[in-house]
Amino acid sequence: MLPALGLLAACNPSNAQIESTLLSRGFGKQESACVARELAGKLQERDWLLIAEVAGDTMRTQDEWRDMTVGEIGDKLARLGDTRLMSTLMRAGMGCALLGSERLAGATL
Repeated sequence: MLPALGLLAACNPSNAQIESTLLSRGFGKQESACVARELAGKLQERDWLLIAEVAGDTMRTQDEWRDMTVGEIGDKLARLGDTRLMSTLMRAGMGCALLGSERLAGATL
């Protein structure tokens, strides 16, 4: 998620822009919409610039990001040096991932 969000630097993107960026980076439709809802309007331009800087330093392929543990993602986000921003991103990402997992688990029962 971090590299994809890094593409939105130097702006205060709308819900639609966040969703579109995540979709273009290979995230699913429902997960992208969820993260977009969670982040739109909550971050300032300074936050997006910081995300872009850290994303540039930690850019990985989409498959590598999918294989990262929560701890590894937390370590990358810790490089932001801003606990409020890190918490916001973790809540959005984990909350949407958990909601997606519940939806998938319910559909397969």
